[in-house]
Amino acid sequence: MTNNLKSKELRLTILMILAMITWGLSWTNAKIVGSYGDAPLMMFWRFFFATLSFAPIVWLKGHSFKIPRKSLQFIMLNSFFMTSYNYFYFKGTQVGLAGAGGVLVTTLNPILTASFSALFFGGYLLRKDIFGLLLGLAGGGLIIRIWEMDMALLFQSGNFHFIMASLSWVSVTLITSKSKKVISYIPYSFWCFALSTFFSLTLALNEPILDVFQYDGIFWLNIMFLGTGAMAFGTSIYFQASVELGPKKASAYIFTVPLTAIGFATYYLDEPLILTTIIGGFLAILAVYLINK
Repeated sequence: MTNNLKSKELRLTILMILAMITWGLSWTNAKIVGSYGDAPLMMFWRFFFATLSFAPIVWLKGHSFKIPRKSLQFIMLNSFFMTSYNYFYFKGTQVGLAGAGGVLVTTLNPILTASFSALFFGGYLLRKDIFGLLLGLAGGGLIIRIWEMDMALLFQSGNFHFIMASLSWVSVTLITSKSKKVISYIPYSFWCFALSTFFSLTLALNEPILDVFQYDGIFWLNIMFLGTGAMAFGTSIYFQASVELGPKKASAYIFTVPLTAIGFATYYLDEPLILTTIIGGFLAILAVYLINK
């Protein structure tokens, strides 16, 4: 391996670590901005800034903004589920714990994706995959303290929203995997952000959209980070790693997201660090590792 190649891989590794930190911190950011307004309002501004900041990436990478006709259905479906994910994401952090949500959603996503892919798209599960799924289910149960659950607590605690967010992101993942043949992931991502902005706007029509300009700097710091940092920067770097390192190596970095989500929520929001959350997060991370091994 040449020094130039080693330097390039080191640079990408550093960028990926930073990207995963932004994803982990985003759960704390969402909890903070959720205190300023309801989910549709926060969603709109997040997607708006993500679209603006992602546009230069399309241009710098030399892609056209033209939408291939065959890709339109993928963009529309994916945008719907991205909007759905962000709705439940913000709702969950408003009524639940951001740290636990960061663990539950980011570890359930690959587990549910593997299961749905095997069930509906002709995939197959190896023995290690089945063991990983069982570990993931056990971890998820520990995180939400399922032995204490009743329907009222399920809806009040935010766990319902986090589970729905996970299911929404599974749909995003599966739809995106089928879009590769008709459109590059960079313009695909831009138009999904843009259409999600429109979808969010339709949900936020009864919200005081322009009142955000009266909010303080804390709000703007967090909403800008959610849009440009976690979504545009974090996502685009992850896309780059998926291309240059391959999906297996790139996805391994996601293992750090639950840990950073809990860490930031504990430090900034004074959320309790419960032993069952730590154990559940460890089991879920181990499950993701086994499935991606």
